[in-house]
Amino acid sequence: MGEANSTANHEDEGQPNKDVWSRSGPTYRVRAVVLLLVNVLLFGGVGSFAYWLRSGEQFAPTMDGYWDELRLTFHFTGDMEITLASFLASPMSVRDVPMLIPILGLLLAALVAIPILVSILYRFPASLPFILVVGFLAVMPWLAITLLASCILASVKPFRRPWRFASALLGLLPIVLYLFLASRGSDSYVGELGNPMDKIKFVAPWVIAMVAATLLAGVVLLIARVVDYRPGALAPLLAVMFGLPVALFEFHVGRDELYYRLLEQELRLFKDVSAAEVLERRAEESWLEQPEPRMKFAEWKALVELIWRLEVLPDDETIEWTSELTEYQQRLARHCDWFIKYFPTSRYACNALYIKGQTLSTRVDVSEFQRTKWIRYYGDFPSRASWSTWRMIVENRPRSPLSAVALLRLAQLDARACLMKQALDQLNTLVARFDKPAPAAVESSPPGGALARLFKRPPPEAGLNLGLERTLLEAHRLRDLLAANEDPIYGYEPLCGSSDPSRTVQFGLLRLVPREDRYIENLRRLKDQYPRCQIEDNIDLEIAKTTPPGTRRTELLVSFLDRYGLRDVDALPEALFRLGTSYLENGQRPRADEQFERLLREYPQSIWARQARRYAAAPVGADGGAR
Repeated sequence: MGEANSTANHEDEGQPNKDVWSRSGPTYRVRAVVLLLVNVLLFGGVGSFAYWLRSGEQFAPTMDGYWDELRLTFHFTGDMEITLASFLASPMSVRDVPMLIPILGLLLAALVAIPILVSILYRFPASLPFILVVGFLAVMPWLAITLLASCILASVKPFRRPWRFASALLGLLPIVLYLFLASRGSDSYVGELGNPMDKIKFVAPWVIAMVAATLLAGVVLLIARVVDYRPGALAPLLAVMFGLPVALFEFHVGRDELYYRLLEQELRLFKDVSAAEVLERRAEESWLEQPEPRMKFAEWKALVELIWRLEVLPDDETIEWTSELTEYQQRLARHCDWFIKYFPTSRYACNALYIKGQTLSTRVDVSEFQRTKWIRYYGDFPSRASWSTWRMIVENRPRSPLSAVALLRLAQLDARACLMKQALDQLNTLVARFDKPAPAAVESSPPGGALARLFKRPPPEAGLNLGLERTLLEAHRLRDLLAANEDPIYGYEPLCGSSDPSRTVQFGLLRLVPREDRYIENLRRLKDQYPRCQIEDNIDLEIAKTTPPGTRRTELLVSFLDRYGLRDVDALPEALFRLGTSYLENGQRPRADEQFERLLREYPQSIWARQARRYAAAPVGADGGAR
């Protein structure tokens, strides 16, 4: 038997070899099959890594909703965004993490070059497992379809060329077309970028991918020719192409980057949305879960809408989101705790704390839904459950903008608990630490020139939309309210409430949520509970502010100034500012300027004067961040 193998191998050595299978000896065939299986396993790792970068899931087929994701890819609505363009922007963006440029470029090069090389060296059928990996493990079905065409062009008659490198280049042509279409899919991201360097970041991975794929093809085919097409030319370079992106990611980006960006993505789910959009989404999700044969989608949607109205919307058409929102809040808070546990030294650890604090404090604006049928979330009325989270941020990142928000939230919680000294200490620290003139912008190039600018990263909190100016405005407003309103008769009861059972109301001004249904009614009850209290002007101003924009709000603000304009009350600067903005909304610019000028003249040091300076020169409709 050994002699037969030796003879067969000897005969094979005298024949010209066109690919791996040209050697018919059993030893070569077994070795070729084994190494091909090794290549498939290695390539499976490449595909799984590619999907993990997009989702945080290590093995796509075990993910909930896996088949739905594949099916939705073929709905021809943003399909490129699902498969490839999203690589560049979600969950990690090449704009925020420039090191992803070479990582994604090399990864894509491996995904497209290896199947083409396998089709050339092992013949077309051997490339099918690799194409399936791209489609089902990397979850890039459109790229897999493109690779199918590429492998046919590279290895099947009449397309294949005698010069194998020419066949590889021919096989890469459909990939070039695919990348062009994918780049069109990322236009929505690139179009919003004003910095040319950021636009380069969205093109560079494609360039790197094609250059690396071409070089990989050339090197593999050269090695294959040098070793006379014996098996084993592909596996070492495939291992390098797999290991290099993984190593670059592990040492220059880090797993914490991916998992934090997924947390940010979850936080963004608290976005304003039309109730009609929610209904459409829920109807589609439930329709896809129905067994075949399904009823028509329009009929199913009508049925879901009927059930939704009967079960979810009471007579006053207020959505009962409480249980669903609470469940999501708890899940996201657990994800934040997991992140902090496993990545305690990450630059994003305090960001995860911030996301947790915001999540625990998020509420639905029910009154807004009643007026507009839009579901809007807000998180500026902190939950007591978030107190320890804000405290941890202040202790760990005292100079970060995150700490500014945390100090404000702590002050709000302390003030509602009648801990006024602690609240004032928090606010004074916030103002002293963060309310400073912004340094003048200086045009300077970082060391390293254009390359350094390309790989420069934004600060870790850049994606959280903290709004430092809004935070400072609210901090000044609350500090002025607390400092000026310790009532000589009632103390701080009108502000933080009372536990006295003889009181008809136990709440105070700071415990009322401005966006709740009966806010104005409760303000009036509070005013009746504490007649002639020191915050009477603040209560009247809140009633005017909460009134929908228009003539009625303006009338209430004018009435406020008629009543309090000659008295030294702490709400007067804000009232002047609010009246000015109300006149602007009504198209009465001269009257608005009168109020702004009075505010600047009489209260030049007030935070509201700072806002007035912005509004005085701003076009109608600017809001300056004030609510």
